Amino acid sequence: MALPAVAAPEVAKRFVPQQSVGGVKIGMIASQVLAAAGKPTSNKITAHPLVGKTREMKFGLLTVTFRGTAKSATVFNVTTTSKKERSGAGVGVGSSEKQLAASLVGETCVTDLGHRHCYLGKWKKSFVVTDFSISERGRITQITLSVVFG
Repeated sequence: MALPAVAAPEVAKRFVPQQSVGGVKIGMIASQVLAAAGKPTSNKITAHPLVGKTREMKFGLLTVTFRGTAKSATVFNVTTTSKKERSGAGVGVGSSEKQLAASLVGETCVTDLGHRHCYLGKWKKSFVVTDFSISERGRITQITLSVVFG
């Protein structure tokens, strides 16, 4: 008797600042990420300048990076460029900086070395930061949830 085919879970189309992107949270292990995001479109080992070898899984426009390559390695960075990922307030890639500011409390927006971005959290070791890259046109181009190393 054949078992019915089960579709991989669809990547969540929502992000929660300081908590998750695409259903993926900081600290998850690979099996948890796969349960949340489904089958990766890419799964490779890369070299990271601060933490050494990392595993990087891609799920379309969602990229998840693990600290290390073992099954027990945990997520330390999640990035998306998908316009489908939206906060509860409807903000995401493609939204304006003005829309972002209206939807968040406690964000800081700065231009560092010519790169405009807004963020939540503290750029201190072991803190979690949600960073929104802003284009020259004032629109969000990328959202990153990450643990700060230093």
